[in-house]
Amino acid sequence: MAQSYSQKAPFNDWWYWSECLVKRLRTMGDLYRENGEAERAGQAHEWAKKLKDNCMTPVVAARKGMKTDEQKAEVKKLEEEAIFSAAEMFRELLVNLPFMSSAIQDFLSVNWQDCKWDDPEDNKEEFDEDTGLPIKKKKKKSGGDQRITELFWGPKARQDEGIRSGKVEDGGLPGILMNMLMAEKTTSSRAPTEYGQAMLASATQHGLATTMNQMEKMGVQVNFKPGGSI
Repeated sequence: MAQSYSQKAPFNDWWYWSECLVKRLRTMGDLYRENGEAERAGQAHEWAKKLKDNCMTPVVAARKGMKTDEQKAEVKKLEEEAIFSAAEMFRELLVNLPFMSSAIQDFLSVNWQDCKWDDPEDNKEEFDEDTGLPIKKKKKKSGGDQRITELFWGPKARQDEGIRSGKVEDGGLPGILMNMLMAEKTTSSRAPTEYGQAMLASATQHGLATTMNQMEKMGVQVNFKPGGSI
């Protein structure tokens, strides 16, 4: 189920959805590069780096320490600056995502709607009523490449993380990004959400990998890193 924002999203959520975009853009870049489209690959990877670098400034500052009021205030300031920059990038991407999705569909000769994850019901063997023989099913348009499925539909457990058609009305990442941008226009405050809770806790610690293990031992679900093959 997609996250819906009626209030301003906290930095941790901006970080999460930026990471989702990074993964999808890297996939596009890799697919283009593998098929001899170096210029398009470079553009996709450049966008991914820009998004990644933006959120790392407050993250690095938080990992250095948030013990004093001054440190906390500085991290808060950096978070707001990162959110402002992320919002600018999200707006630009929302204009471009429909064209990017359409271009990659044309390039790979697929339709985003045909690249869905298989439903368990679809895997049941069916038989021809006349011959009694198994009906041969058509192969997926993605050719079995999981990256293509994740690009349009996100990881199997979080299918709101794919770019789909790139249009807001078709949901997925574009719908969530628009929802976040609309929430920024409200006068609400920022409050932690399910997508950001693990980030919020881990960002105050030094050494993310160790902290993740400690959190898992304490029973905290570490789900702040978006899924995906990249």
